[in-house]
Amino acid sequence: MNVEQLELPSDSILDSLGERIRALRTQRNMTLQELSAQCQVSVAMLSHIELNRSTPSIKVLDRIRHGLGVPFGALFEENPQDNKETEATVVMRRNERPLLRFDSTGLVKELLSPVRGTQLEMMLLRLQPNGYSGDEPWRRVGEKCGIVLNGSFELTIGSSPYNLNEGDAFQFDSSAPHMFKNTYDGESVIMWIILSREFG
Repeated sequence: MNVEQLELPSDSILDSLGERIRALRTQRNMTLQELSAQCQVSVAMLSHIELNRSTPSIKVLDRIRHGLGVPFGALFEENPQDNKETEATVVMRRNERPLLRFDSTGLVKELLSPVRGTQLEMMLLRLQPNGYSGDEPWRRVGEKCGIVLNGSFELTIGSSPYNLNEGDAFQFDSSAPHMFKNTYDGESVIMWIILSREFG
């Protein structure tokens, strides 16, 4: 199941993430103070993120999207107000996949789902050697599943670690705290599917 090493686009979605967060916030008529109270991220930090002066960690980004009441994929939206029915609502072309790069943890999230803002999201996670999900466990109301396409990684759910190799699949209740890290000496690629019940 050898995954072709694709050349990732040079521009990361993080470069304009602040504008997307601000657009989503203003669509909901939320002030920075109101979003801060919802996501437990300081007003100063939110302001710096919206002005692209600071890059949030994955954990902070997850708190923000939860405070906004949107699935993670909504942060990839080029224009959150554009909901036109086009090919883009059905097909995601290989060379058009949006990216979120987290250089500090060696993780790239590559969005595969063509539709944003739904309960179902599909991504490729690319973990560099020693790459990991972050210092704190994740939780999300719903389910996660996936398959290791290349390399190997360790998935820890609660206090139970699971070592998965190429071709191994997994599924779990994502409200349980979970973390993952690359255990391969090269890049590991994981197909990652999320069914979120937070906003359903």
